[in-house]
Amino acid sequence: MAEGGAADLETQRTDVAALLKTALRKGDTWYLVDSRWFKQWKKYVGFDSWDKYQMGDQNVYPGPIDNSGLLKDGDSQSLKEHLIDELDYILLPTEGWNRLVSWYTLMEGQEPIARKVVEQGMFVKHCKVEVYLTELKLCENGNMNNVVTRRFSKADTIDTIEKEIRKIFNIPGEKETRLWNKYMSNTFEPLNKPDSTIQDAGLYQGQVLVIEQKNEDGTWPRGSSTPKSPGASNFSTLPKISPSLSNNYNNMNNRN
Repeated sequence: MAEGGAADLETQRTDVAALLKTALRKGDTWYLVDSRWFKQWKKYVGFDSWDKYQMGDQNVYPGPIDNSGLLKDGDSQSLKEHLIDELDYILLPTEGWNRLVSWYTLMEGQEPIARKVVEQGMFVKHCKVEVYLTELKLCENGNMNNVVTRRFSKADTIDTIEKEIRKIFNIPGEKETRLWNKYMSNTFEPLNKPDSTIQDAGLYQGQVLVIEQKNEDGTWPRGSSTPKSPGASNFSTLPKISPSLSNNYNNMNNRN
């Protein structure tokens, strides 16, 4: 345990040092730890070879993990803006976080700050812990004034978002729905690829998403769409191509 002798502290030191070198892998979960608490822990366990004179001293015992310095006042989940890796916080893989919590616990009333590793880059891909999530504003087509804000990872899919919205607004499982992007100009774009990620779909911070429920008579409040076969996804396809475009296409084929 944390209050134990030098051998216990050495185990902590070597375990965490090794885990800090863990390579980032897409989809893995990492955890933020306030640098102030972590520095105190390093003193206590004699993490740095040049700073061992207080090792095991109860006066520098760090106590429960305290991430309050990373959070906005009165909000247990919102990070302060412009936090810097290794200056304000350090990142630990799941195993490292679990070990620290087992040794020191987490401050009462706080939740772990867990973040996913995502892939970035258009041509050359590299992995990065997504510290700041994308905040989306969610509402129903029938009441767009009732907006609920949620944060998502860029790696989350449209399907994940739709499920969260259905849960928020208590939409029955059997009810067919469509999801729309709402722009400032009051125009709407269908989000009809459930496997697309937030990054793929180009969703940005503060984007408004609207969920639409199918009417009892089989029509949609926002207009008709291509009929779907039974068992199809809850996501609508784009409206049918207009007759004029279809005729032009046929005429071109006839000339060929």
